[in-house]
Amino acid sequence: MVDMSAAGRRMKPIAAAVALLVMGAALPAQAQQAAVKEEVVVVTGIRASLQQSLNQKKIADSLVEVVTAEDVGKMPDKNVADSLARVPGVTTTSAGSAEGSFGENEHVQLRGLSSQLTLTTLNGHTVSSGDWYGPNISSGGRSVSYTVLPSDLVGRIVVHKSAQADLIEGGAAGTVDIQTRKPLEFKQNLTTSLSAEAAYSTAAKSTDPAVTALLNWKNADNTFGVLAQLFSQTRKLQRAGSEGVWWDKTGANYADPALAGKNISLLSGAVLFEQERKRQGGYIEAQWKPVGNVTLDLSGFRSTVDAKNYNTNYMASTINAATGPGGNGNSVKPSGPATVSGNTITSVFYDKNAFGANSSGAYSVIEDVAARPDAKTDSTFVNFDAKWVVDQDLTVSGKLGHTSGSGRTKDVGFEVQSGWNQGAGYSLTPDGIFVLNVPGGDKFVRAGGGIGGWGSYTESSDKESYGQADGELKLSFDKVPSIKFGLRYAKHQRELTKLAMTLGAGSGDDAQIPDSAVGNYGSNWYGKLPVNPTPGFSPFKISNDYVASWVAKYATFDSHAPQQEYNIKENAAAAYLMATLQPSDAVSGNVGVRVVRTEMDIRAFLPGGKPNYEQSFQDFLPSLNLRADLAPGLVGRFALNRGMSRPDFGQLAGNDLSDLQHTGVGSNPFLKPIRSNNVDATLEWYFAPKAMLSAGLFASKLKGVIAYGHSVLPYADAAKQGAIANYDISAPLNTDGTLTGFNGAYEQSIWGGFGVSANYTYADGKQTGKLADGTCNGKAGEDCSLYGTSKNSYNVGAFYEDERFSARVGYSHRSTYKLGNRGGSDYFQSANGSLNVSLNYTFNKSVQFTLEAQNLNDPLLTVFKTDTTQIAGVYKNGKTVYGGVRIKY
Repeated sequence: MVDMSAAGRRMKPIAAAVALLVMGAALPAQAQQAAVKEEVVVVTGIRASLQQSLNQKKIADSLVEVVTAEDVGKMPDKNVADSLARVPGVTTTSAGSAEGSFGENEHVQLRGLSSQLTLTTLNGHTVSSGDWYGPNISSGGRSVSYTVLPSDLVGRIVVHKSAQADLIEGGAAGTVDIQTRKPLEFKQNLTTSLSAEAAYSTAAKSTDPAVTALLNWKNADNTFGVLAQLFSQTRKLQRAGSEGVWWDKTGANYADPALAGKNISLLSGAVLFEQERKRQGGYIEAQWKPVGNVTLDLSGFRSTVDAKNYNTNYMASTINAATGPGGNGNSVKPSGPATVSGNTITSVFYDKNAFGANSSGAYSVIEDVAARPDAKTDSTFVNFDAKWVVDQDLTVSGKLGHTSGSGRTKDVGFEVQSGWNQGAGYSLTPDGIFVLNVPGGDKFVRAGGGIGGWGSYTESSDKESYGQADGELKLSFDKVPSIKFGLRYAKHQRELTKLAMTLGAGSGDDAQIPDSAVGNYGSNWYGKLPVNPTPGFSPFKISNDYVASWVAKYATFDSHAPQQEYNIKENAAAAYLMATLQPSDAVSGNVGVRVVRTEMDIRAFLPGGKPNYEQSFQDFLPSLNLRADLAPGLVGRFALNRGMSRPDFGQLAGNDLSDLQHTGVGSNPFLKPIRSNNVDATLEWYFAPKAMLSAGLFASKLKGVIAYGHSVLPYADAAKQGAIANYDISAPLNTDGTLTGFNGAYEQSIWGGFGVSANYTYADGKQTGKLADGTCNGKAGEDCSLYGTSKNSYNVGAFYEDERFSARVGYSHRSTYKLGNRGGSDYFQSANGSLNVSLNYTFNKSVQFTLEAQNLNDPLLTVFKTDTTQIAGVYKNGKTVYGGVRIKY
């Protein structure tokens, strides 16, 4: 209990601060939010939100961007990451290493650097989360998955583009702090809000419900309040795709000498991804002021995302034509001329007579249904904050909490082969779409190939317990008005469990598939993209329900895959000292240093069979932020700092292997943190109310940035009962890099309720350290761009608002960027953009009707290898329209 007696009040300020630090965060506070000066936020409408965001940006001592909710429970977008995508210098991703987009933004990137270099916090503390997709679970990323965070929770988002000493370390590129509303900041003693809407997906052709409810109560004297929020949101997704599943080279003795040594797609797929996501959970917070100078805050959050999904891949197979029936090495010639672009076969067909009299062992179609009926991810935290204003000179505060997140999925491949029938082939369109040529392939032919099966159960657990104590002491020195100081300690653990699948007797008999389980892809399932030269052709499809029943009947998961599992414990201790600066009336800022020690205990399948590895490292992170009023409305900023990000857990341990292609991504327990020396210079001109024009330069020197080396290593092949096989592996390595860039932004509420906004960012990220066995190697044709860096990104938007009606339209775009590395090859995401629209009609002060549309342009999203003729995938996710009502009292 805090001593508020006369003797307690006479305690010397420094002694009081030291006592609290020793107590180890018994009375925490929100030190991180001090980067933006605190004030009660009451905004409604687009223009009020714009004004509040610009005001907070203008007065901040460091370089920040602020997104403020338009009203209680009303962010400008459906997903927090969507709102961030409109911020200058921020881009988003909806995919992992090479699988393409899944239709919803999931991770955030700052300054054109990969998402692992951006730290996301909520109310200044860390948040654990997981993933629902197997490869992403295995990769063990540190980036928060935004799928667990509904935008209705948010009061504002502060993007820290420049570091300062009182921010938690981990964001070498920057930090995103998502801030909820506080119970005592509400204007009314009782506030309720209910949002009910329906989401219609043009691809899935499904309408699904979403409900969010908020209740905030506080007492009459504004000393105690409780906020409670519940959400339940369902959304069905469907993604049409075209994939080059297995690229290989024809042999030197290929049957057609003109095609020898060329790249050929052995499996060319028409892909149908179907998913139902259901996000449920709630947030609760209680705020109490037992006395006027003490504030206590307890909050809790729980979000679960059920994400069951099925991915049907109908593949034209040229495996046997290239390698001989049964892989006997006797390739056959195409039926008619093939076309070649560069070193890649872009069109080829083998008819039913390609093998002569006997095509036994050859199959024209292989269909995989990847069933993940129980995919799920979740996030939970409990956090306690406190703040004690000891006297007019000293404030002490801290934070104590625990957060956990997990992801899990059974990932089972149900595979059938259809008889050679009429032949098989493909051709590539200029857009990189595989036009499948499989005559008769709309029928499933039971040819004795049986049912193949592969699969595993993957589960990750991520948890952190943390405590911090902070103090702020006002000084009598005008040039340095105050100092801040603090300690933080966190215990983090990430664990990955991987269980191999065993199939029971009788699972492989394709005669058991009933005719009722064999259908076809839906009409026009692929939008306006070509599928087959035959008009009206629709590939056959084994139903999801039947596959799920097959999995339930035959599949068990009871044997560990030790070469892919890991358990990593990480302890981090940090201390900081930061001084605020006021060298003149026109100049302010802060200068400080944060010192961090990290200790890791890695237990995994490591190179050489070593069972575990321990390492520790120290970081000295200085920072300087200066702000100057150069003229009325003109603000100049300069920032110089060092940041750090720790390697992803899956980069330190574990392996993500593909048994079909014998490729994968390995790990490296000897990785060091990525460190960045950053400099920023910006001019901001606030030339009118609700208006700003800005321009800035930034540069980073990166030490330890992640690149991938290439090697061939032996691993156990789970698809062949653990037989050892050579895998083409790419493994992460530390190297050096640079990033330079420019960003400009313009926002203005013009006249008559109209307003416009636009921003542009140029980022040039390069790997400067050459790796002889990597893709940046000093040879001709090398690629030295940094992972995640789009050279060009921009946003344009406009809005209109009057007393009853408001409308907003926005378009976000980013250029091609390097997505990831697998099997020693880089994969790239094509340039893409999204057009979103929001309409609102206010019926009265309590009722508002809403209509929103996302991804109206429905672009093609293409993933390709370094050689652009080798297409990994082309995808379309469709549009989503939301309509509903918001009731506020």
